[in-house]
Amino acid sequence: MNCQLCNRRIAVKLTLRDLLWPGRLPPATVCPNCRQQFVALDYVNCCPACCRPQETDQLCPDCCSWRQKYPWQLTHRALYRYNGAMKEFMHRYKFAGDYRLRTVFAAEFTAAVRQLTAAVVVPIPVTQATMATRGFNQVTALLDGVDWTPCLQNRAVKKVAQSQKHRQERLQTPQPFTLSDSSKAVAGKRVLLVDDVYTTGRTLYHAADLIYQAGAASVISISLAR
Repeated sequence: MNCQLCNRRIAVKLTLRDLLWPGRLPPATVCPNCRQQFVALDYVNCCPACCRPQETDQLCPDCCSWRQKYPWQLTHRALYRYNGAMKEFMHRYKFAGDYRLRTVFAAEFTAAVRQLTAAVVVPIPVTQATMATRGFNQVTALLDGVDWTPCLQNRAVKKVAQSQKHRQERLQTPQPFTLSDSSKAVAGKRVLLVDDVYTTGRTLYHAADLIYQAGAASVISISLAR
């Protein structure tokens, strides 16, 4: 099998047990060289609320600012740093629309989502225009066999992609979401918001605000990268 990222052949060392029970292990999708370019977050040297890498265990300035704006704190978990390798991955997967690349992180991300044991899983939705041009939601495509609820609708009319906005432009983004009829499912429940990348937190705080308005007991969030 070839690496999904560099297309080099992946050398697989099989044991006798693997030969006797083929299919026991899932096939590798990324070669070791490409895999090591992605840096996992260690959850030690980072903000306890949003996983922002830093040298202190105190809330980062961003989370302190969010605490002043909202009566609740959104606790976020991310798996990887948004470094050069992850940025290139997102460009190919998300912006170039290479759906095959979902297999690079889908199993790992799905396992992390399930470990958080939320009653309702709510993915961040894309706009209708994005769905029409890309053909898939990059967030839900990473969820293998996870039951999720479409509580939110993205009504934003995108003129400039979030990835192309400066920090202050992101923070000033108006509420892009509305609640759907499915939002009744969150009443009194622990809700997990799922996104692909956490940058400033603006998108997830917009989403969490509406989910709380719908009656959720608590809201947490997760993303592939931070």
